[in-house]
Amino acid sequence: MFEGVIQDKREHFERKRQISQLSALRQLAMSIEQQGSDDSAGEEAESDHSAVPGVTSTATGGHHGRNGDRRAGKAHGGDNHLSLPAPATAGGLELPAEVDENTPLLVESLYPKPQRGRASRFVAGLGSSVKNFRPRDILSYSVFVMATIPAVVLALILNVLDAMSYGIVIFPNAESYIPDTAIQAGISMFLASTVISQLVYTMGGSAFTGAVGSMMIEVMPFLHIICRTIASEMTAASSHAILATVMVAYAMSTLITGLVFLLLGVFKLGNLVQFFPRHILVGCIGGIGLFLILTGIEVTTGVTTVYTFDWLKAIFNPSTLKLWGSSFGLAIFLKMMQRRIQHPLFVPMFYVCVPIVFYVVVFAGRFSMEDVRSAGWLISLPEGPPAAFYEFWTYYDFGAVDWGAIPATIPTQLALTFFGILHVPINVPALAVSTHQDVDLNQELIGHGISNLISGAFGTTQNYLVYSNSILYIRSGGNSITGGLMLAGATALIWIAGGKVIGFVPTIVVGSLIFHLGIDLLKESVWDTWNTGIHMLEYATIISIVTIMGVVGFTEGILTGVVLACVFFVVMYARRSVIRATYTGSQLRSTVHRLYRQQYFLDQVGEQIHIIKLQGFMFFGTINQLDVNIAVSLENDSRIRYIVLDFSLIYGIDYSALESFHRIKRTLRERHIHLVFAGLTVVGKTLAQSGIFDEEEEDGEILVHAFEDVNESLEWCENQLLVTYYRRMAVKDGAVEASETRDIPKRPSRRLSKLDDASAGLGVTPRQKQVHQAASLVLTDAPAPPQISTETFLPVALLLQAFSEPGDYDPELLHFCEGKFERLEVKKDAVLWIPGEDPNELYVVHEGELVLVIKDNEAEAHGRHGAMKVVETLLPGTMVGELELFSNRPRTCRLVAATDAVVWRLSKQSCDELAEANPKLMLKFVTRIALGFDAARFYNTVYHWAQLK
Repeated sequence: MFEGVIQDKREHFERKRQISQLSALRQLAMSIEQQGSDDSAGEEAESDHSAVPGVTSTATGGHHGRNGDRRAGKAHGGDNHLSLPAPATAGGLELPAEVDENTPLLVESLYPKPQRGRASRFVAGLGSSVKNFRPRDILSYSVFVMATIPAVVLALILNVLDAMSYGIVIFPNAESYIPDTAIQAGISMFLASTVISQLVYTMGGSAFTGAVGSMMIEVMPFLHIICRTIASEMTAASSHAILATVMVAYAMSTLITGLVFLLLGVFKLGNLVQFFPRHILVGCIGGIGLFLILTGIEVTTGVTTVYTFDWLKAIFNPSTLKLWGSSFGLAIFLKMMQRRIQHPLFVPMFYVCVPIVFYVVVFAGRFSMEDVRSAGWLISLPEGPPAAFYEFWTYYDFGAVDWGAIPATIPTQLALTFFGILHVPINVPALAVSTHQDVDLNQELIGHGISNLISGAFGTTQNYLVYSNSILYIRSGGNSITGGLMLAGATALIWIAGGKVIGFVPTIVVGSLIFHLGIDLLKESVWDTWNTGIHMLEYATIISIVTIMGVVGFTEGILTGVVLACVFFVVMYARRSVIRATYTGSQLRSTVHRLYRQQYFLDQVGEQIHIIKLQGFMFFGTINQLDVNIAVSLENDSRIRYIVLDFSLIYGIDYSALESFHRIKRTLRERHIHLVFAGLTVVGKTLAQSGIFDEEEEDGEILVHAFEDVNESLEWCENQLLVTYYRRMAVKDGAVEASETRDIPKRPSRRLSKLDDASAGLGVTPRQKQVHQAASLVLTDAPAPPQISTETFLPVALLLQAFSEPGDYDPELLHFCEGKFERLEVKKDAVLWIPGEDPNELYVVHEGELVLVIKDNEAEAHGRHGAMKVVETLLPGTMVGELELFSNRPRTCRLVAATDAVVWRLSKQSCDELAEANPKLMLKFVTRIALGFDAARFYNTVYHWAQLK
């Protein structure tokens, strides 16, 4: 109802404050400009250049006044700027040059905010407000304060409700060594920690202006474990000594938490905690929910939680059942009402109304307060005056502390710290999204560290930024430093003067609040996650953590969750196939463009190459998949001679996998099969150190090889198979022509392999027999065409030989292109063109090897700057550059000579002359040779790279 009025008042006050500050800045600018008008024009220009380096002065002639400057700027077509001798500053703010007496006072974009902390800005703004104070500012500020009060009251109610619910369970009140004043002391500790966190966050510890701090209620179970641990270590000690030791352990855990927060922020490790498995955190939240439900029963009934039959009888006794049952029923009723009423103020207003209804029933039924208290409907307090707000400080007695019992609590303190730091990376980003702010998580961690260190120094418990309270407070109009200070002050007043009220708080309110949060946390952990499609193993981890935390303990629950998460991760990851795809040499070919009869031969023997593309992380849980795949492949096809393992998608390997590769190597060596590694960018060094490449020659041949990528591996395997073809042809013709042997490029591996002498004769193994049968078939079906010896005919003759069926030569084409090709000798590593160049020629390779390369972005990411990836390899008899030449499009790749080469060059001018002289034959040249070449080229290249995706 009053939200609109309050917002108008706040905007009015903010407008007044801006007017006051901007007026002071304008007066300062006018005084600086007046001082600068006394200088000469030359001195002004010199001052401008010396004061602002890199700024070019556009002023000419004598000095003008302010209006003169504005007119001069317009006359010269320049910017409408003031001619100040240097940027004017006031209180750290740089005065923009656009400001003059006609500038509107409320243009905030002209005044950039200073890059300082929020506390510094607050102090600076306070000083400016005092300096420019006017009597009417009192009224404006009073209106602003009044507008902030509703949000402060709402946040204060939330703090009080939390203190009443969770402050009373800081100590396990059922234990004999816990004094009767522990309830009041626990509430005081809760409020003290809340006040400290609120002050730190408000004064610059958090980037959120409306941040609401509170004690970290999720650590309650760990505090109880600390108490039980110390009590078990000090069985013969007095209650005073046990309590003093407990307080020191509480403070120490807070200091450790603060130190960890601070170190994470200082060293910018805020994102590190996000690597903790989410489902373990969810399980811990569910464990806390179960703990709160059991604590709610204990608080309302006074029956200590012990998992026995007597405990079940005690809590289901009618006298105790009505106490915790009414609180539990009230919490269930609230959850049902929340489905219908979604307003954020509903829950706090609900719990404000519950005590009112309770006392209306008490007074209407004429029940005496003594009877109500004795029946357990009111919190029991010790007789006498209420405990002071500093009661928990009286528990400290360093002389009575058993320092030998403290180390036993260290594991619990570390578990508490670990669980505590997981909330900040969740709360801070969530609040940033809700408030549309961009905050630095590391800076927030530093603020949390300072807050907890101060809290530990004051002897109280952990605290943090509360998302739910903060967003409710901000949306209610409390987004200001003044509001934060008011909230801290009001909470401090409740802390100091609130002891007398605690005895009149109904247990149904406290129990219902505890049950409400416990049900929320348990529902979030167990029920909500089930409906999110979580994996069954992860859900089993959550249930295990909740159960063990409730039955055994919180530390044990966290450790169990971590162990189960590791086990289930191995199980789930091992189910993912480490083999992405498998190919044969017929399915996946290298991008080398070979002669027709070579391609024909490789089509017949490609099954002897078996390519396995791997992916992911190879460890003991996945390496068995590779073992099985290789064994099955060899069993099904005894002709396999080369096994190529593509590691380009492998990002890690463990020791077990390394040992398995040695086993695979031994198995393949017994079968005389080559093991070829490709793409060892990431794990190559690890494999080399394991000795996988340390192998003696067997029968004059090395069987383990490594190449940079799978394309080079395939090229090498194909070359080895082609050796047999040329030897077979040599047996038939008596010798191998030089023009034929140059068609096989030499692609050395990291361990050079010698020629397979055993393949020169007739093979006796299935793969040798297949190779020689294929060679005989090629020599029969596709015999080598007659060689064209005339040098002027060579370019076209080479292309016809490479990409035409035998006997399809066209002498007319040879004479048509005669004399148009220019012979060039190219040195190794020479660049013939680069990307972006205009197409001025095409080349036909006569001797040597050319490669088309592009920038290797993957290698760049691994620090290999300037690395290039081979897209195509061009052998003698291949043509390159025709597509760009005919389509008049710029080059897309870099063409480099991989070896010394001889090429034939056809310029664009010669091509145009041929087209004008005989369009019909030119069309035949394009369709018969160029397009025929491109068809084979595109099929080979596109199919290769598409298969590797």
